[in-house]
Parts: sequence; structure tokens; C-alpha cells
Amino acid sequence: MAQENVEIVRKVNELAAAGDWEAVFDWYAPDIEFRDLQPAPDVPELVRGIEAVRRVVANWTEVYVEFGPHVYEYIDAHPWVVCDTLWKGTIKNSGLVVEFHGADAVEVQQGKLLRITTGYADVPAALKAVGLEE
Repeated sequence: MAQENVEIVRKVNELAAAGDWEAVFDWYAPDIEFRDLQPAPDVPELVRGIEAVRRVVANWTEVYVEFGPHVYEYIDAHPWVVCDTLWKGTIKNSGLVVEFHGADAVEVQQGKLLRITTGYADVPAALKAVGLEE
């Protein structure tokens, strides 16, 4: 089951990297909890539900082109998957590239993403947050 969770998170990240956010939302549990530890101004750190996450993603896609994750490593921390992630986007109309390299933690339950926390400083911080040490 743990490897299945890693594969689910890998697939979702591939869809996000390709910009197919509608397909990403199909993998979310209806009561998904999304926390961004590095939120943009005027964007809440924590939202719940697919529609709320959809609004957060809309904030990103309104500003960026070619926005998405590149994951260097997936770490099984069952039921969590911790990702060593580079988020990268190019700001529309400027060509300015913005990058954030950190870690994300994704909890998978019954084949759906239940909780996502992005913006940890690094993998050890994410592992500690989900109750594991590297």
C-alpha cells in the first residue's frame, strides 16, 4: 500500500507539472486539507475542500505560466509521502522565473489525497512534521 501511495503522489505531481490541474483535482478527497507554509500575501495558509484549493491554484495560474513541481525524490512515510520538490514558474508578461526548493508532505487515504502541506524548508523538516526522522 505504501508504494501505491508513492505512485499516486508521483502521478498527481506529473499532472501538476503538465498544468493539468483539473486532473489533479480528481485525485483529491472531497474534504482535502491544503496548507501552504509559504503562502502568497492575502492567501490563507490553510484551506479545506476542493473548491477552496481550486481558488488557491487559480491564484498561482493567474500569475504564472509553466508553473508546477519538479520532484527530485519521493519518500515513503506511510500514510504520508514526502517530496523533495522544486516549484518553478515564469511570471506572465515578464519572463521572470521564480523558484522555491523545499519539501511537501502528502497524506494518502483510500487512493485519494487527504492532506497536503507544501513549503517545508527541507526534507528533514517535512519528515519531522509527519512524525519521522530522516
